[in-house]
Amino acid sequence: MTVLYITQNGIADHIGQSQVAPYILGLAAMGHSVHLLSAEKAGRDETIARYQALFDAAGIAWTRVPYHLTPKVLGPMWTQWQLERAARAIVRSKPISALHCRSFPAAMIGYRIKRTLGVKYLFDFRDFYADGGLAKGSPLLRPLYWRMKRMEGPMIRAADRIVCLTGRARDLLVDWYLGNEHDARERFTVIPCCADFRHFDRTALDPAALAAARKRLGLGEGQSVLLYLGSLGPDYLLPEMLRLFEQLCVLRSDARFLFVSNNGRELVEAECARQGIDPARILFTSAERDEVPGLIALATLSVVFIRADLSKAGCSPTKLAELFAMDVPVVANCGVGDLDTIISPQRNGSALVADFAPQTLREALAKVLELRDKDGPAIRANSAEFDLPAGVAAYARVYRELEGN
Repeated sequence: MTVLYITQNGIADHIGQSQVAPYILGLAAMGHSVHLLSAEKAGRDETIARYQALFDAAGIAWTRVPYHLTPKVLGPMWTQWQLERAARAIVRSKPISALHCRSFPAAMIGYRIKRTLGVKYLFDFRDFYADGGLAKGSPLLRPLYWRMKRMEGPMIRAADRIVCLTGRARDLLVDWYLGNEHDARERFTVIPCCADFRHFDRTALDPAALAAARKRLGLGEGQSVLLYLGSLGPDYLLPEMLRLFEQLCVLRSDARFLFVSNNGRELVEAECARQGIDPARILFTSAERDEVPGLIALATLSVVFIRADLSKAGCSPTKLAELFAMDVPVVANCGVGDLDTIISPQRNGSALVADFAPQTLREALAKVLELRDKDGPAIRANSAEFDLPAGVAAYARVYRELEGN
């Protein structure tokens, strides 16, 4: 069986390198035949060439269309049209047995191709895409997201298999759209976002490189560091993160807040000014993927604060798997994906907060720091379900089910 994997996320993007390419390469290594179709942004030629070589060696065919960032709305729509045109051409010319559609835009393509060409499709749901657009999108785009939301039910019902990142998302989709099917849950597989534990491995780091990174950032040996890892934007609660840091400074007078992000420095500086936080305590750096493990290793703990609404019921933060792989505990907020059941002081030395009151934040920090100081639970060893091979094996089972369906 040959699967056409469709993703609007480019392989040369960070998410493509961490959450698409490793799975495809793993599936190919297990003997699955995969043809990849992606939309790639301009200026990524070096990264594309590197992955082309990897895919060629693995026997993975790769078709690319250009991702159009502009005009703001019409550009992505044109990208979507090009992806669908390319997908139809591949299905008509190659022995494609099923479509693996990553996220909602790709699934719209899979849904239409199944209706016209009869090819089975896997809806890799990822998140509540339409709800997210309705929650934070421009008012001018609300009609578009309402249309997508109306398509969600038919797309779920037509899918031969559905992958969700969280059990909470699966339960909602079953209740909303498949309540009359007695075996509806059997069509779903929950696969959280995983990380390559071989890449995120504290024992593989060069001590000299770690010392150099610590010196470059102005950190002393053993200094308390709160880490934020990833992009900044409206989904991520920057004011609340800085309130958490304020409480950490109460507990640890030497504390520093390290942001490892490819955007948002101005947002951080402005919010620090609003809250009266000393900018000398804030460190900000960007990093390539190969540099990230070394920066995570500098952290005492990390923060995962995400806007908790319906659109985040399907959220599985990639950063959580990366942090746990590096034995770094987290403080997270309730109501996001399956975090309420994942975060555990006993299992991963981490803590949940139900609100952002100073006392709540301080108590959570005190608990995490106490466990950290006592060499608490073995976070990495207790997080095997977030290791990449576990995710690849789960997708391989879904592929076998599609083949036998």
